[in-house]
Amino acid sequence: MISLPTPSPLPNVRKIFIPDQGKSFFDIDLDSADLRIVAGESNCVELRQMFDAGLKPYVEVAKEYFHDQSITKSHPSYKTFKGLCHATNYLGRARGIAPRVGLVVAEVERIQQWYFGKFPEVKAWQDDIIHRINKDKFITNVFGYRINVFDRISDALYRQLVAWIPQSTVACLINRGYLNIYRNLREVEVLLQVHDSLAGQFDSFHGDWAKRRIVEECTIPLPYETPLIIPVGIKVSKESWGHCG
Repeated sequence: MISLPTPSPLPNVRKIFIPDQGKSFFDIDLDSADLRIVAGESNCVELRQMFDAGLKPYVEVAKEYFHDQSITKSHPSYKTFKGLCHATNYLGRARGIAPRVGLVVAEVERIQQWYFGKFPEVKAWQDDIIHRINKDKFITNVFGYRINVFDRISDALYRQLVAWIPQSTVACLINRGYLNIYRNLREVEVLLQVHDSLAGQFDSFHGDWAKRRIVEECTIPLPYETPLIIPVGIKVSKESWGHCG
């Protein structure tokens, strides 16, 4: 048997983005944004309790399903569960998920059945969206943005629209943070918007003040019946975007 060399790790291309002289690069992101919005949309009690307790739900469900309290974010089971549960939240079917997470279809079906038994509100939320699509031919997100349905109704369309609600909400939220920074923090320059994150630069002497103010401007309550605030993390480097850590 021929032994093939181990491929070299890919370079961190973010390191080519460097701040101007005397400035620091910053990178913010919204913690578990999509899942927190699923929890808010469905009003899933246990998911919200996990977040309120500072827990990572995908870690906790992996621990519970496998009866293994040693599982962390670095454990292979966590990565499997994150991909599987994320797809399940968006109406992913077992046959489509199985090859992506390295499990057989029957096992994915068992996990999905267990997952919906644990979080029945998520399944009820999905069913309600499907009902609204069939009845009203449109859906809205929490900010009031609306998407109308003109295509033929299909399972693929259901999946797209269920996913649209959290993903559009994340985009609306991060853009509001961007606008807040533009209006209220002229000391900060946003250079990139990447779905649930913003990156840019500020004069290094602003330091902790700039970090605190950026987080404040991007901490925006989502107007659910029980308001939801997605925590904002920030990392800073004087070297490059890739060194933010």
